[in-house]
Amino acid sequence: MKEIVKLSGILTIITLVAAGALARVFLMTRDLIAAVEAEREESARRAALPGAVAFKPDTTADGFVYFRAYADQEASGDPVGYVGLALGKGYSSQIRTMVGVSPQLEIIGIKVAFQQETPGLGTRVEEVRKGDQDPWFQTQFKGRTSERLAVQRSADSNGIEAITGATISSRAVATSVRETIKKMGSVLR
Repeated sequence: MKEIVKLSGILTIITLVAAGALARVFLMTRDLIAAVEAEREESARRAALPGAVAFKPDTTADGFVYFRAYADQEASGDPVGYVGLALGKGYSSQIRTMVGVSPQLEIIGIKVAFQQETPGLGTRVEEVRKGDQDPWFQTQFKGRTSERLAVQRSADSNGIEAITGATISSRAVATSVRETIKKMGSVLR
């Protein structure tokens, strides 16, 4: 019985020391992690709407946050476009995609900001083909409106060509982009 109490005490001390160390590491790194995440989001906004220099946040009545994008640092005049974060449930993760649209709600660009899909399948939403500059899947969205974002299995169609073997990831991006544009459109029109 004494041995069980002794081992329980030792295990409790080890657990408390480990929990304390983990809490300290969390407190030391949380601000840095938040700063890196904010920088990643800002970079994705700029990639989704390349002509924009300044971004002003705005919120819809239902709490959706989007950004008005301006061509000058003072954020004056009419916006050159709008940027919103699309969240879609992929096969194994939530795919976060930044969507940049013109004032007419035509897609200027999208940028997958975060995903943890299956390597070699769902991760191909960020794949750049040999000889290309940009990810081929994301490039398909340029110039489209929310009505033309249906995912198709064939390149011959008028829709978005699905990634072979990763239809769930392809649909997650397309559906979330469509919904994000509709949310922005409900306020902007």
